[in-house]
Amino acid sequence: MIRVNLLPQAKRQVRTASSPSERGTTGWVAAYLGAALVTGIACAVWYVSLGNELEAQRRQNNELQQRIDALRQESASLEEVQAKLQASLALAEVVEQLDAARSGPTRVLMEISNILSTGPGSGPTIDPEKLEEMRRENPLAGFNRNWDPRRLSLDSFTEENGQAKVTGSGRTNEDVAEFLRRLALSEVFEEVLLERTQARDVDGIELIGFEIATKVVY
Repeated sequence: MIRVNLLPQAKRQVRTASSPSERGTTGWVAAYLGAALVTGIACAVWYVSLGNELEAQRRQNNELQQRIDALRQESASLEEVQAKLQASLALAEVVEQLDAARSGPTRVLMEISNILSTGPGSGPTIDPEKLEEMRRENPLAGFNRNWDPRRLSLDSFTEENGQAKVTGSGRTNEDVAEFLRRLALSEVFEEVLLERTQARDVDGIELIGFEIATKVVY
């Protein structure tokens, strides 16, 4: 009788039956490894790209900071120039005030002299065009060039911090009014105000005493 041993064959069949499962597992592992590799490459590319963007942003920030520093330096220089300019203007103003204080009284006395004078060029200092315009609007405006200033005399002229006071006397109220008009027209005086008048007797002659307050323009 012929016998056939089937056991080894069975083992081979079992091994043969298990091969497809092992091949499937190997495929999944390969797929996972491939996906992981692709993900790693993508992350590496993203990281490099992000690093480049960060470096570019840093360069831009450095450039902006340099511009800010330069503007600050220019601003500091501008403030220094402005400070020097203000100091120069203040010094010029002081010099102007000192010069006005030196020449002002002389100018005021010369103006009073012109107001109380006759002849060409006499009278208050005023722009001729302005005077002509005033006369066109009001024929009675201006001053009387035929007035005799000898009809009025001054007793005192005092001034302190631009505030002046003039006292004197005239033959009539019209003489005092003419003097008042001339002061008011003058560019050297402003805010001329007749504070009071009073009749007085001087050596048997009746006069009109007056007191005038005004501001002096230096």
